[in-house]
Amino acid sequence: MQRLFFAAVAAAILGAPALAAQDATGEQVYTAYYKIGYADLPEWIRTYNAYAVPVLEQLVEEGVITGFGSWQHNTGGEYNWRFVVRSEDWDNFDTFWSAYLSRSAQAAEGDGMEPDMWMRMIQGHYDEIWDITKMNVPAGIQARYMYDSRFQLSFADMGAWDSMWSETVMPVLDQSIADGILAGYVVEGHNTGGRYNWKILYLFEEWDHMDDMFARAMGAMSDPEVWNTMGSMIAAHDDVLWETVPGPEEM
Repeated sequence: MQRLFFAAVAAAILGAPALAAQDATGEQVYTAYYKIGYADLPEWIRTYNAYAVPVLEQLVEEGVITGFGSWQHNTGGEYNWRFVVRSEDWDNFDTFWSAYLSRSAQAAEGDGMEPDMWMRMIQGHYDEIWDITKMNVPAGIQARYMYDSRFQLSFADMGAWDSMWSETVMPVLDQSIADGILAGYVVEGHNTGGRYNWKILYLFEEWDHMDDMFARAMGAMSDPEVWNTMGSMIAAHDDVLWETVPGPEEM
């Protein structure tokens, strides 16, 4: 489960064939970014798989959260670990943190791990909370890479921005999924934290598919009127490329 966050965005994705693009799922997405010393990263991943993942899986089974996932840094930005938790109920996050931190620490200490070992590996950290607003993630994907494209927009432009994406880019992305070039995408709207308030997460099974997909997407926006209008709405933009975290069997 920890290998692929978006394969379990909703029960319908897990149980149905390829999913057509759909609007908001009603889920909040808590995203935490960490800067872990690269010398410590193998031990961080081992510890995460050994002590955090079993607790996270329990909390999914208990209905406290609807899913979780982790990605490691590949290209872009100072943070090299991305941890995600999803819930359909905002109030569940308090319950989640209390249970997650206490249970994982108890399990680690039971194996003789020093209580502050995780903290010593963290050099920096920040959090965000997002709402899922649109997605197309077929069942059974094995996305290895995630291209995280974030934008800072004026809230007054948000409706026009969404409309232009829906009319020009989303059909191209949906076709790229059908053609096997793009594994899926998720659009999130900003709720709490950070300067960027709109993002799209592109999922890829193969590194080489990125150039083909982005050539299609840029082609969809190549009309000068579309390009200039969308460009005028962007106050800031940032891209980060992530790779799934290896499971215990791959370490």
